[in-house]
Amino acid sequence: MLAGALLPLALVSPASAETTGSPCTGVSPGQTVVPVDGPSEPLVTLGIADLQDRVPALGAGRNVAVVDSGVYDGARLDVLASESFTGSRELLDGHGTAVAGVIAGQPREEGQAVGIAPRARIIDVRVYDEAGDGLDPDRVAAGLNWVADNAKRYDIAVANVSLAFDRDVPAIERAVRRLWNRDVVVVASSGNRPTEEGEPGLPELAAPMKPGEDAEGLFRPAAYPHVLAVNASGRPGEDVTQFVVQNSDTDLAAPTFGLVSLAVTGDYCVIDEIATSWSAAVVSGVVSLLRSAYPKDTAAQTVARLLETANGTAGTRTRLTGHGVIQPLEALTRPLAPASDGTLAYAAADTDQPRATAPEPADDLLASTRDDAVWWGLIGGGVLVVALLLRPVLSRRR
Repeated sequence: MLAGALLPLALVSPASAETTGSPCTGVSPGQTVVPVDGPSEPLVTLGIADLQDRVPALGAGRNVAVVDSGVYDGARLDVLASESFTGSRELLDGHGTAVAGVIAGQPREEGQAVGIAPRARIIDVRVYDEAGDGLDPDRVAAGLNWVADNAKRYDIAVANVSLAFDRDVPAIERAVRRLWNRDVVVVASSGNRPTEEGEPGLPELAAPMKPGEDAEGLFRPAAYPHVLAVNASGRPGEDVTQFVVQNSDTDLAAPTFGLVSLAVTGDYCVIDEIATSWSAAVVSGVVSLLRSAYPKDTAAQTVARLLETANGTAGTRTRLTGHGVIQPLEALTRPLAPASDGTLAYAAADTDQPRATAPEPADDLLASTRDDAVWWGLIGGGVLVVALLLRPVLSRRR
């Protein structure tokens, strides 16, 4: 591993058994994958299958660059183009394939959804071969620059970067800026938690979570401007801090446990992790859907739709979920009109106006006279009552 580089987020060692199950990255060519049974749980939670049924053409033509370990090219994944910045021609690591499967994997034979945007096509940009070899930041920067150069040619709407460096890499920051200027949304992982303090990377973030933890600025490219940084969420009420870190750079979160994806063998597999590689892939798929539904939107407008419709508390951003967990149906259907730079107009209160109060009563010029009349009336009435009471007595005396 190179000094200062982190593993692609959510990688595990390849399984040694002849037959293996999840996670999808624990499969090598020639192995047999345990058959998948049941739906992709996060897609059910997010309503993706229903969305695909209602608008089956969504995602068509808005393609996704997967800047990763290379992608399986077969019938269950539509790979439009491939470019490698490594020396190997053999697909050695399943991480990139699993990411691509979450984004655009084809439905299973029984019709159950796999990819968020199965009509999107994948642009395979290989920047490393195996996780154990480390990540070369120059290769990652070259891969991102290649995407920027070919964005128009391949109609690339989003670049998924499920990897991170724990130091500043100016070449990657410049490449990200180029992508934004070419109207490509860059989606990156906001950071997994090291499971042991001896792990390479950021030992201060090892479990358990420290009070006041904030990994702001520590995971790149997620920390750079114009990058949509995505954390992983869990089931309702589930504590995910043992798996992911709190990070003020986080923009959105997405669920990952139970995702169905693809292994390097082309078989369907299940991801049994809460990890940010997969949450970034979920968001990249939704970005493809949005850019298909709103083809005239800029990258900034697309991001605005996602952030405005996330299920976080209005006006509040957290270090764990950012603006909230992504809501694909809301993002696609809520009638928003962001400006080309992504800003949204809101009705604002005029703070110069005084608060509304009850009107002051007008001066009553007859108040004194009216009070005197009331008192004389009371006195006169009292005299009359006394006279009536004494009348029988006076009569008897006469």
